[in-house]
Amino acid sequence: MRAFHEHIEPPADASWRFFYRQLDALPFEWHFHPEYELTLTLNSTGKRFVGDHLSDYQSGDLALIGPNLPHSWQSLARPDANQPHTAFVLWFSQDWVQTLSDGFAEYRPLPELLKRARQGLVFDAALSDRLLPQFETLIDATPRERLAGLLSILDQLLEAPSHTLASPNFAANRPTPSDQQQLSALLERIHQRFAEPLSLAELASFAHMSPATLSRFFRRHMKQSVHHYLTQVRLGHACAELISHTQPIALVAEQAGFTNLANFNRLFRKYRGETPGQLRRRFR
Repeated sequence: MRAFHEHIEPPADASWRFFYRQLDALPFEWHFHPEYELTLTLNSTGKRFVGDHLSDYQSGDLALIGPNLPHSWQSLARPDANQPHTAFVLWFSQDWVQTLSDGFAEYRPLPELLKRARQGLVFDAALSDRLLPQFETLIDATPRERLAGLLSILDQLLEAPSHTLASPNFAANRPTPSDQQQLSALLERIHQRFAEPLSLAELASFAHMSPATLSRFFRRHMKQSVHHYLTQVRLGHACAELISHTQPIALVAEQAGFTNLANFNRLFRKYRGETPGQLRRRFR
């Protein structure tokens, strides 16, 4: 499963996007986008992948995901088997946040919350329960009513405790619009080709930069090297495969882009704190 760049456009009558979906399953779909994403997931349990973080999630999972941060939810069960998995998804842009905080003193603390969200944040179940009626009113609300609802939800997130998900390596900086366009194309290339022997020189040629310029560009915006990011993408893919399927570990490593099994095992233990076999047993 390859990650993809999710293109999100607000409707003509709104400045942000709301999506309500009910599904028989939430499949692993490793993706990223330059917008912030606030997601409330109901009647679903499974695995949450955010950057280099992997953990269980339960029904009522409320998470705030930052720009360009790869993420996915992978459902494994429904507490009520007669009802679908349900997700409320709210997307808003970095410019939207800046306009709000610059124009209204009441929302000047918002950028600090969203700076922390660049690593992904999860909120406690009590807040999720308290906010659920407000999420539900968004379904049939008018655009102006939805905007008021989003502002009310954000206001309560500002005061709420949260837990950081991904490591500081994924606390990406905000790029300019032109840099974001270049960065999105580069990230999409990495996620499309991670299983191949992808070199810095090849990526530099794709981006029309020298290798040194690309390295500086990537580190400036993503706070990590291209090699480190590519390794994390490959490890994330390997984790999903280990949890979901029973293929031999050597095949999982190869399909994730690791040509040397010993190197895969070494990197897996370094970044995940356990062996591939231990992770498979823990999550199955």
